[in-house]
Amino acid sequence: MTHLLRTNLLRTAVALSLLTTVSSVPAMDEDNAAGDAGSLPLVGTTTEAKTVYTVPTLKVLWEAQAIINTARDKVSHIALDEEVVFLQSSAGIVTAINAESGRQFWSAQVGQNDEVAMKATTDSQMVAIVVGPVIHAFDKFSGQKLFSFRLPNLASASPLITRREVTTGSRVDVTRSIFVPLGDQSIVAYDAKTLQYIGSHGALKPGVSRALDWRFAGGEMIRFAPVAGEERLAFATEVGNIHVVDMTGSDKGKSRFQFLMNSRSTAPLVVATRDDNEYLLAACDNNRLFCIALKTDGSMLWTVPMGSAVTQPITVVGNDVFVVSSDTEIAKFDLTTGRPSMVSQGAVAVASQTEGGSGQSPAYGASVQVSCQGLLGIQPFNVSNNSTGQMVNSVAIEFPLSMQQLAFVADEVNMPIVRVSESQRKATGLKALKLSEDRRTLTMEFSDFNPGEKFEFNADIQHPEIPAWKLTHKSLIGAKVKASVSPVRASVVASSATRVEPFPPRNVIGRFADVSRPWKVTGAKSLVAISENAVYFVDLNDRVVSASRDFAGIAVVTPTREYTIPINNGLTDRVYLSTESGRVACFTESRIELGTMPIPALGGVTWVLYPMTELSPDFAVYHQDPNRRPIMPDVPKKDPAIPAQDSDATEMP
Repeated sequence: MTHLLRTNLLRTAVALSLLTTVSSVPAMDEDNAAGDAGSLPLVGTTTEAKTVYTVPTLKVLWEAQAIINTARDKVSHIALDEEVVFLQSSAGIVTAINAESGRQFWSAQVGQNDEVAMKATTDSQMVAIVVGPVIHAFDKFSGQKLFSFRLPNLASASPLITRREVTTGSRVDVTRSIFVPLGDQSIVAYDAKTLQYIGSHGALKPGVSRALDWRFAGGEMIRFAPVAGEERLAFATEVGNIHVVDMTGSDKGKSRFQFLMNSRSTAPLVVATRDDNEYLLAACDNNRLFCIALKTDGSMLWTVPMGSAVTQPITVVGNDVFVVSSDTEIAKFDLTTGRPSMVSQGAVAVASQTEGGSGQSPAYGASVQVSCQGLLGIQPFNVSNNSTGQMVNSVAIEFPLSMQQLAFVADEVNMPIVRVSESQRKATGLKALKLSEDRRTLTMEFSDFNPGEKFEFNADIQHPEIPAWKLTHKSLIGAKVKASVSPVRASVVASSATRVEPFPPRNVIGRFADVSRPWKVTGAKSLVAISENAVYFVDLNDRVVSASRDFAGIAVVTPTREYTIPINNGLTDRVYLSTESGRVACFTESRIELGTMPIPALGGVTWVLYPMTELSPDFAVYHQDPNRRPIMPDVPKKDPAIPAQDSDATEMP
């Protein structure tokens, strides 16, 4: 872990330069879920003495070089699945690289030199590449040639391979189908075993009358690769129609439904399977995002109007849908409802009352706002007197009895533990801080809290039974704020043309509520990868930047040197980048642990961060098949070794 102080300390310093205290840092609540406030994608855990945060950073897991003639060729396509990365050169050389270790599996010349090729497509065992009018298939791990088959026409988009298991008694048969969009505005389907038999024997298998399984003529050009659910194939045409066709049974090759988008498709279709539902996602040129239930007869589940067209591949991870629009903005939506994901801006309570005489404009407006954002033990409460002609006499924060998990911390004589700077105390005339016997109501009394002034304080709030839990502003939702206000007579007389009788001192009441905004990140060219806590994308300066998956704050820029080609990865949390000369790198997310340290400051205490150590995952996280991730035992951290005191010290056994 000592290399933290070399390479990653610089990146940590960049992140830390964005803040000087923990007052802008989000934290974890008791469920160990990321806080929603702040400007950095930090995730925290707790220790007995301090709160610990971790900053996500990227470090190189491996680098590899594809087979390519750098003097004349460059990378034309990069395809990857959970196991293999395929680099295709402009000369037709394909290099297969282990996605986890970076070791080369195999390389081969596919098709004629410099022939136009489509992007490779794979399944669990096979990779298929269309070069010119011929489709070539290989074992994706060994590179063994399975077949080459000449298509009836040039392909208009990359092919699709589907794999199905058919159980007959105790026997399980695996069938593979290959679907290829053609330049004659049709899509054709082949059985992979039939093509492999033709490749081995030069003739059709006995009992098989033709190589073609079925053909669907849509009459419109197909520019994106088709997608498939369990039993249905979907593809979008150039003019903006989505066709869904049966892949199996006696009706295979027949249309199930047609969905009209009334505008051309701007991004490849995506199918996300959750439980027994299949969600078909599509985007079109009239700036709309659609979700269609694939297993129905074309039922549209939801549609979202966008500010601009979605131009990058749609990425679905869990229940989150990430899209990149042409105005360089990343947005996140809920897969099942289409609603924008929201980011909490903190808990805010407004106690207000507008008053005035009969037939008169309101002369007295009482408005007291109390807000908090982030970790309650560190983030300050902000109280604002936004009233017109009203002085704040007292403010009370009251937790109802139903909120059994919260209580203000008190000392031995039941005095509240509240930190207030001397300047804040003098500015508002803070007279007293009182705590109720049950420690659920904190009352602050003032003598000079005038309109337009603000008051800031830190209050320790904890769970009465589990004090180690760190609570965020979300714990305040529903708590009552009661403010006592009275008119400032001089200001009222000065601002009134006619005599107005001021209202007497009174109480105004409000409750804490969550304030949210839509999740979005601006300045993004393309999405690269999604981890459990971060979204990695390429910004307008061609840098890889991480943003929080929970609250969208941007933190760390990863120096990627000459790696200028990002690879969209919606399958795992690895980040893959390449150069035009075929040098490919895999980056894995590491996390730098940060400790919080209290430092005396003017009028109180401030909190700063310092790097402690670096943690790195051992395996990739598989988004579409999370059960593949190895189960790692929860091993406690070792205590640091005790340094030797002198040269005569002996090593402990």
